[in-house]
Amino acid sequence: MNIILMRHGEAVPFALNDGDRILTTNGRGEASNTGTQLKKAGWKPQTVFCSTRVRAQQTSELVIGALGLAMKPQVLKGITPEYDWIEAAVTIEQHATDQSLFVFHQPILTQIVGHLTEANANVDVQPCAAPATAYVLALETFLPGSATLVGAYQP
Repeated sequence: MNIILMRHGEAVPFALNDGDRILTTNGRGEASNTGTQLKKAGWKPQTVFCSTRVRAQQTSELVIGALGLAMKPQVLKGITPEYDWIEAAVTIEQHATDQSLFVFHQPILTQIVGHLTEANANVDVQPCAAPATAYVLALETFLPGSATLVGAYQP
């Protein structure tokens, strides 16, 4: 199975509520660019999930548009920064199917990637998770060190 784990695009630094932070113009471009790269590389998500935060929802919608898909993202609780990365990984595992895309946040994104690829949630994942970075992982289980990073895409 292949899954795509992606960070949201650049967001405005402040809002009344962190969950309401929207993408900047640059962030919108980043999300679309990464979506275009995924399409050119032949990735076609069958399902798209995103966190409850507006910036993740906007990013997923832009990626879906760049991929030319006719679907809406499914909003998931449990993959926002206030959740422990272990809880977030369990949420992702419960929803993951082949070619599913998850758009969420740092630092839990690279903690999950490090755990799955290196059995170390604190490993320095490369390339770094700049806004709108997407990591494609090949895995059969969600056990530590069981995944292979097969692609990374950045705007």
